[in-house]
Amino acid sequence: MDRQNSRLIAFSGIFIALLLGVGYALAFVPNVELLTAMVFMSGVLMGFKRGIIIGVVGEFLFSALNPMGSGLLFPPMLIAQLIAMAIVSFLGALTRNYVLRCKQGIISAIIMGGIGLLLTLFYDILVSAAFPVSAGFSFREVVGTIIAGLA
Repeated sequence: MDRQNSRLIAFSGIFIALLLGVGYALAFVPNVELLTAMVFMSGVLMGFKRGIIIGVVGEFLFSALNPMGSGLLFPPMLIAQLIAMAIVSFLGALTRNYVLRCKQGIISAIIMGGIGLLLTLFYDILVSAAFPVSAGFSFREVVGTIIAGLA
C-alpha cells in the first residue's frame, strides 16, 4: 500500500470519528443536528467515492450505536438513513468546486443555507416515509406521517 493510499484511509477514519463525535455530542440537544452537514463536507473534501463511503459508514455507526435507540431495530429506517446520507455526500462532492471557491457574502450564505435546508428536508422526508411505506400505509397516511415528522 502506498503512502497516499494510507493517508486517504487515515483521513477517512478521522472523518468518521469526527462524524460520530459531533453526532453523539449533540444527540441530546433538541433540534440541533450537525451530522448531515458533516456528511456533506465529507463529500466536498474527500470527493465522490470516499465521501459516500464516509457518509454511509458514519451514519451506520451513529444509527446502530445511538444512545437514544439503535437503528438496527428497524431496518427500513436504517436503509433510508444510509441512502439519504449517501445522496447528501454525493451532492457535497457535486458542489465541491462551488463550496471551496465561494466568496464570503450574503449571496453565498443564502445559497449554502438553501442547500442545507433542501438536503435536510430530503433526509427528513425519506426517513419519515420509511416506516409507513414499509408498513403498507396508504398514500394519504404516508403524507400525514411525513408532515407529522417535519413538524
